[in-house]
Amino acid sequence: MIHLTARLRHVADLIPSCQSMADIGTDHAYLPLFLLEKGKVQWAIASDIHKGPLERARAHLKGQEKGGNIELRLGGGLSPLEVGEVDGIVMAGMGGLMMRDILEADFPKAQSLSWLVLQPQNHVAELKQYLAGHHFMIMQEDMVMEDRRLYEMMLVKPGAMKEISLLEGEIGVTENYRQHPLFHEHLRRLIRKRDFLIQGVAEDTDNERNRRRREKALEEKKRLEAFL
Repeated sequence: MIHLTARLRHVADLIPSCQSMADIGTDHAYLPLFLLEKGKVQWAIASDIHKGPLERARAHLKGQEKGGNIELRLGGGLSPLEVGEVDGIVMAGMGGLMMRDILEADFPKAQSLSWLVLQPQNHVAELKQYLAGHHFMIMQEDMVMEDRRLYEMMLVKPGAMKEISLLEGEIGVTENYRQHPLFHEHLRRLIRKRDFLIQGVAEDTDNERNRRRREKALEEKKRLEAFL
C-alpha cells in the first residue's frame, strides 16, 4: 500500500467512494493510486499542465498492480476531461485563486460533477466565498497539521448555499468544523494575522485607508476571540 503524507491522507479521506475520479495537477499519481489500492475508486485520470509531473507519474506507475487503472493526460485545469466522464475531481496543493479560475473557466463541466475535493494552499476564504456564490455547497471541511503548517481542505458538491463573507470563509462554514481538534489553533493563527496588522498601523494614523484597515482588524479579532 502506498504511503501518503498527512495532508494527502486527509484529502483521500474526504473523497467519496465512486467509480471514477480525476486528480487535477497530479504529482507522481500518488493519490489516485492510493484510492485504487483501497478500492475506493475503480478508475482514475491523473492530469497536469506540465509534462514533467506526468513523466514522474508514468515512471511511478510502472509495475504497480493498479497502475493500469490510471490514465495520464496532459492539459490545464478541467480541459483534459469530458463532461460526465468522471464522478468527481480532486485539486490539491495549488492556490485557492487558481482553483477558482479553473472552475470558472470550465463552469458547466464543474457543475456536472457529483463532487469536488479541494485543498488550497492559500486564499482559502476567497475560494470558499466563490463557491458559496456560484452554486456550490461546502459539505464538509477538514484540516491537518503537517510540518507545522495547517492545511485546510473541503468536500464540495453542486447546489445552493448562502453567500458568505471572507471572515466566515476564514473561520469555516460547517458546524462540525468548529468541533475539530485543530479549530482553536486555526483561530489563534487567524488572530495573529490581525495582531500583525494592528501592530503595524499606529493608533493615531492620519492615513484614512490604514485607519479603516486597523479598525476592521480590531473588529475581526474580537469576533474570532469570541469562538475561543
